[in-house]
Amino acid sequence: MARKPAPSLQALTLEGDLDVFSIHAQWEKTQRLLALEQGKVELDLSGIGDLDLSGLQLLCALDRDLRAKGLELLVSGAKEDWKGRFTALGMMQLFAGEPS
Repeated sequence: MARKPAPSLQALTLEGDLDVFSIHAQWEKTQRLLALEQGKVELDLSGIGDLDLSGLQLLCALDRDLRAKGLELLVSGAKEDWKGRFTALGMMQLFAGEPS
């Protein structure tokens, strides 16, 4: 009996800001992740300078859309002070794979 291949990890690093002024361009960058069929998705935020509510909404929408396809989103590279925002919104599950 043939084994199924282990789900792969697809990574995307965002750069610039994740705010109201850049949200459309950043959303466009994430669209290739929605074309995936299986695996986990890592979104690296280490190159992001500013994160506002629009950016948080993008992350929530991306997580929702990936989950609807059976994919898991993991966020890495988030600044420590942003994690309070994620906690308040119940989004800390996105950091399950990141070392604390």
